[in-house]
Amino acid sequence: MRKPLFATVAALLLTLPAAHAEQPAADLHLSPPVRGLLQQEMREVARGTQTLAVALATADWKTLHDTAAMIRSSYIMNKQLTAAQKHELEHALPAGFKQLDAEFHARAEKLALAAEARDHELAAFHYSRLVESCAVCHSGYARSRFPGFAPFTPPAHGH
Repeated sequence: MRKPLFATVAALLLTLPAAHAEQPAADLHLSPPVRGLLQQEMREVARGTQTLAVALATADWKTLHDTAAMIRSSYIMNKQLTAAQKHELEHALPAGFKQLDAEFHARAEKLALAAEARDHELAAFHYSRLVESCAVCHSGYARSRFPGFAPFTPPAHGH
């Protein structure tokens, strides 16, 4: 079962550049405190995503449900932010980023529901789409942090 899941995730990631080529690549410009909060949330989500992979591979439905639900509720806008930080986020985050974020959290909710139903195929599908949404966002809004998303330039040949 592990090989089909890996193949699905790999296939989705390979299609990202073509599927989302219209999205401009631009890093987010945030103040250091707000950037730190966003990075803290991203680290939490990364840990959760890794936990999801193991829970999915072992049919640990409780961990899968609980972790997906935790990711679903981790909106940075819902954290304890100062009024100035809320204002900064509301105005600094591009609409595309906000849309991807909303879709990511909705996908986590669907994954939690699939885990609750103990539907492995549906849970694997939603997990792969969750990871895909991470890659789409990183390729569009964090290329300096993830330079592997830069367009490939073949090396020049000196023939």
